[in-house]
Amino acid sequence: MTTADASANRSFTAKGLATRERILRSAADVLLADGLTTFNLDKVRQAASVSGSQLNHYFDDRQDLIRAVVKRQIEIVLQFHRQPKLGGLDTFEDWEQWANLNVRYLRKVGYRGTATYHALAGQLAKSDDATRQTFADGYWRWVNLLEDSFARMKSRGLLVNSADPRQLALVVVGLHQGAGLLAFSYRQEWPLADVTRFVVNYVRMFAKDPDERAPRPARKSRPRRRPHHADHDAAPRFTAKGMATRARIIEGAAELIFEHGVNGTSLDDVRRAVGVSGSQISHYFTDKQDLTCQVIAARTDFVVAFHTQEALGHLDTLESLRAWADLCWTQAGENYLRGGCVYGSLTGELLEADDAVLDDLADGYERWLQVFEDGLTAMRQRGELTDDADPRHLAVALVAAHQGGTLLTHVTGSVEPFRAAVNAALDYVASFAVKTRKRASKTKRSS
Repeated sequence: MTTADASANRSFTAKGLATRERILRSAADVLLADGLTTFNLDKVRQAASVSGSQLNHYFDDRQDLIRAVVKRQIEIVLQFHRQPKLGGLDTFEDWEQWANLNVRYLRKVGYRGTATYHALAGQLAKSDDATRQTFADGYWRWVNLLEDSFARMKSRGLLVNSADPRQLALVVVGLHQGAGLLAFSYRQEWPLADVTRFVVNYVRMFAKDPDERAPRPARKSRPRRRPHHADHDAAPRFTAKGMATRARIIEGAAELIFEHGVNGTSLDDVRRAVGVSGSQISHYFTDKQDLTCQVIAARTDFVVAFHTQEALGHLDTLESLRAWADLCWTQAGENYLRGGCVYGSLTGELLEADDAVLDDLADGYERWLQVFEDGLTAMRQRGELTDDADPRHLAVALVAAHQGGTLLTHVTGSVEPFRAAVNAALDYVASFAVKTRKRASKTKRSS
């Protein structure tokens, strides 16, 4: 089924179901194109070529329609995972095929204009509690589907006894959603290819057959971004007092956007919250998009500063990486539950923005990835990671785990997705650690 809710379909004829489906597709398109703030039933009516009475026949109100769109999309996600080409997702071969089909599907739908679950969650999860709960219900259905798959693998003797089907399912869903944020920001497929390779390799770590545990190599073709050098440095144009006012506006806007979302924050909201005039807003920023880009730049600086704080060193040891995970939750866990990651939630809302905004977001991710990549490269150069460890691949795994984990933790109100995703990424990095040889240890003790 591709309709939103099986129980809602019993009272409709085949023709009625087709009309309802057309309305849902049109509503999804309008949501992506115009955002939540300007979304209304009249726009949907025109896009779907139906009357107002038809809309009222199928949906109670605007929020009922929005939630039906969300339910429809999770059905599409579940259908993808149930397709015959994937078998029962209960063999390693099935999971390899899953990784391949995910990339093929991305090539088919592209990076804009498709109501993917992560794009809808980014735009709508902060709209109201009922809508967020609808997303949460969808995520748990997805987790439960995959948990059953891993339970079958375990019962058939393909996974070791210590494998936890629920934790594996949380890792798959969380990392899949994190990969979507990166791939749609870059508008390139390599983040999804890297992350699905990580996911399948991680599942292989629990194989009972030692031959199945060997990680398959990540794809090497990951083009580096060439920063587009957006002008976020306004120092030459403003006095010190002006720069302070400008920074205060950006900080206020960032907080409002985190609480209410980009679509739920207007320039008037910022003006009132910060206590400045409309002319001051216009003096420092061309329009709302300009202010939003400045918020992206500020959030990027915040993320980089967090990852380069003294307590974490250079993120070039397994201990420092685990300290990073602990510090993320200690310092930001409440925010993750309340609104997600300050950067990831911003990204999720802007995936349908124009190229200039997406370039800013991708540049931010590039700086974040580089911090991890530098640390992992140092570990490999010191001989602490094996020669086949790919620092870029491992960096993508860490960032995607954080982004997907925080998204699901916010939507579901549970710490479980964040911890499962991030711990999986850390264990994956650790799987490339060079094992200390007993012979070397004995030599050291005898000396």
